[in-house]
Amino acid sequence: MSKVRVLRVITRLNVGGPAHHVLLLSQRLGEPFETLLVSGQEPPGEARATEWIAQYGVPVEYIPSLGREVQVWRDWGSIWALWRLMRSYNPHIVHTHTAKAGAVGRLAAWLARVPLRIHTFHGHSFEGYFSPWRHWLYRQIERLLARLAHRIVVISERQRRDIVERFRIAPPEKVVVIPLGFPLERLDKYDPEAVEALRTAWGGRDSLLLGWIGRMVPIKRVDKLLQAVAEMNDPPRPFRLVLVGDGPEKPRWEALARQLGLSEKVVWAGLRWDIPEVLRALDAVVLVSDNEGTPVTLIEALACGVPVASTPVGGVPDLLAEGEYGYLLQEPLPESLRLFIAQLPQARAKAQKAQPFIRSYYSEERLIKDIRALYRQLLSSPNFAP
Repeated sequence: MSKVRVLRVITRLNVGGPAHHVLLLSQRLGEPFETLLVSGQEPPGEARATEWIAQYGVPVEYIPSLGREVQVWRDWGSIWALWRLMRSYNPHIVHTHTAKAGAVGRLAAWLARVPLRIHTFHGHSFEGYFSPWRHWLYRQIERLLARLAHRIVVISERQRRDIVERFRIAPPEKVVVIPLGFPLERLDKYDPEAVEALRTAWGGRDSLLLGWIGRMVPIKRVDKLLQAVAEMNDPPRPFRLVLVGDGPEKPRWEALARQLGLSEKVVWAGLRWDIPEVLRALDAVVLVSDNEGTPVTLIEALACGVPVASTPVGGVPDLLAEGEYGYLLQEPLPESLRLFIAQLPQARAKAQKAQPFIRSYYSEERLIKDIRALYRQLLSSPNFAP
């Protein structure tokens, strides 16, 4: 077989880890694989990762009907559009990423009789997002969809336990752990003068800069972080909270910050692409999400030796080696956050200890090697019939 055609499908190319992941794989998987990347539409209030798309130079086929929310007629339209694309492109492999693309993509690939069907869970929506009945429904749907896939890829060992044991979505022999990977060496290219300019602009000459980086959506719980900052008694050091990102929740959270009297303590830095400078301008990075896969923000911060703290959700405990590489926040959050700030020298030592491992384990080279090995293993299976 001279060429192996891969159709890679993602729900949307917004600013986040999954978009970075699929763009990287689409550009750098190498021979004998060629990839066609397909994406849906970002909802109002979410920015498309235009800077990353331009940097990777990956052509993208957009399907406007493919969106995150469940809309039956639009979803059937997405299945039809993907089926037609698969019949014309004739892929050997369809690899879907994120929930909605995984649902419509696997159905379309099964209908189009694509030989190999793979789905990657970057996180999951089985808890923390919706009402209990909706979570139950999504679990039933995912169990059915798992039967249409030849392999399920998860990005951490804890996520594997969720998929196999806790929620019983797929049998263990069908699930493989392949951690995320990124070109982390790009974080070494930064302008020291720009770093100092950011620290000055954000008020970091006299205060500690505690950063949050991400999409401003409900699951990230910036509201809980703002409440914790407002309720913190006797912080060990003066600090400012720098919120980097954008999203539909930003106006609500800005109003909450004003209501809590935090206007002078919170910096709304907006969506930024100069992450190497941003990370080096911050003294620490914190996340307080209700659910996560493996947060790219924490990977990149640790790759730069920046101390991190996060709620112990999703793949975070695996990433932080159960607290060896970073601080796992507990309730009550104001007190836990205060202790993190007080122990920042120790947290910095943990981050520096983690740095070599993070740069190796979450490297672009390791990810490419693992994905190529998975594809080759499945392609060489006696059950593969191109």
